[in-house]
Amino acid sequence: MAHVTYIKRDAALSERDRGRLFDRNSEDAGTKDFVDAVSEDRHHFRFIISPEDGMEMADLKPFVRDLVGQMEKDLETRLEWVGAIHQDTGRPHAHMIIRGKREDGTDLVIPREYISHGIRARAEELVTLELGPETTLEQERKLHAEATAERLTRIDHFLDRQAGKDNLLELRDSPARYRTLHAARLRTLERLGLAGKLGSGRWQIDTKFKATLKSLGERGDIIKTMNRALAGTSDRRLDTDAIFDRSDPDGRSVTGAVLQMGLTGESHDRAYAIIDGLDGRAVYADLGGAEQLAEIRRGAIVTLSPPDLEPKPSDITIDRIARKHSGTYSAGLHQANDPRASPEFIAAHVRRLEALRRQGHVERSADANWTVPENYLAKVRVYERSQTRSRSIAMLVRSEMGLAEQTHALGVTWLDEAPAPAGVPLGFGREVADAQVKRRAFLAKIQIAANDGKALTPAQISELLRRDLAQAGRTLSEEIGKPYSPAPTRGHVDGVYREPVSRVSGKFAVIERARDFTIVPWRDVLERSRGIQVSGMMKGGSVSWKLGRGIGMSD
Repeated sequence: MAHVTYIKRDAALSERDRGRLFDRNSEDAGTKDFVDAVSEDRHHFRFIISPEDGMEMADLKPFVRDLVGQMEKDLETRLEWVGAIHQDTGRPHAHMIIRGKREDGTDLVIPREYISHGIRARAEELVTLELGPETTLEQERKLHAEATAERLTRIDHFLDRQAGKDNLLELRDSPARYRTLHAARLRTLERLGLAGKLGSGRWQIDTKFKATLKSLGERGDIIKTMNRALAGTSDRRLDTDAIFDRSDPDGRSVTGAVLQMGLTGESHDRAYAIIDGLDGRAVYADLGGAEQLAEIRRGAIVTLSPPDLEPKPSDITIDRIARKHSGTYSAGLHQANDPRASPEFIAAHVRRLEALRRQGHVERSADANWTVPENYLAKVRVYERSQTRSRSIAMLVRSEMGLAEQTHALGVTWLDEAPAPAGVPLGFGREVADAQVKRRAFLAKIQIAANDGKALTPAQISELLRRDLAQAGRTLSEEIGKPYSPAPTRGHVDGVYREPVSRVSGKFAVIERARDFTIVPWRDVLERSRGIQVSGMMKGGSVSWKLGRGIGMSD
């Protein structure tokens, strides 16, 4: 569903196709039934079809339908699919999702060779039928444009094969018709620091030149994406920190609004977001898997944080026990050092050591003892850094509401707790400063006077929260059929956990009792106890839950 929502987003489609997908017969294919069906499949297929000369084609939809028709002949089965034509880049392209079932209900298996080459060959045949064969002049023009490109090109793959293992290249080995072209490309690589001339016609190419060019191309695509997103905005700028580095522990934290989201990568399977920062600087963040798109929405206020490479509490415990026992850790030693530790708690420490063992940082003996080196905590930091690029980015959602909604919301908003932007506010920072002025005017109307430039007092925060939950209580009272009673500031809260409820002030839990119900802070661990009796202790606006034997959680 997240991927379907992405490919049918209005910003990428033409005006006539806004919010719609097409299929074999329809310009407005229903997506719910398709998504429900795909959800039951073992797998499905996603394709991006991007003809190099797409701008010259009258309409990509007939082309896609013809291509699917040819695929059905090759695979000998009818295919169920939906697609969308995107116009948000320099080259029109189609996104297509195909169910993982054949016409007879068995799993659809597409040969790897057909995916890699066969579909491309069929597509090229169809484009040639529409536009005619590509002339030699057109082929030469495209190749010469690649000679100065700061990205990985077809010429680079040829030079890499020609250079061989020693990365030494002799221009005289190039075909005569391409020798001038290759020389021009090598001069570009030299300018980029990826090749050096050794003599007449002899070149040394950097061993990682292809990976570097690929990275340069990705960065160039990111900057183009950001420039398109920032078009029409003012006081925003891009600098050397425009791409958020999730692996840099010394990087800056960024708070701002989600300006744009989308999918990127060769398979369009990685989510990204562009954050409009408080300081007027826009930042591009690779969020990880496509499912991350379901977690945020455009306009939400978020904070990106540098990675925390410090050892976890479990690492400190492992190190402490190992130091007491000459560098050895085991489940038995842990139990002896902490008799109250549950088997599950100790097993979590063992799993942590197993992860570190796979990276060569600790050793395990046949009798399940672990050898923990003296510099274990330093090795943990090295391990954590190595894992940062494969993990989802550290992003905290401060508010799902945009600034305009927050100015007049009844409840505790991010605007109420956010400090005023420092110095002369720029870009999004200026919008925040303006919104805070409007917010204070609204609060004054409801008799909560806020001092200019100062945060709300704890008493004012409590009053906004009280009004927010009272409003929720009135709404839920009709549904539940019982009166709402505010939770105590201190004391016990007992009852059946009914459901979560999202409010301006955050997410809360509805606790139903015999004669009434109350609303208290929510924790995800409560979901295991929906419809079950729970018990909690309120203290200073937080609650400690007792959900079962030996299980306690605080909020």
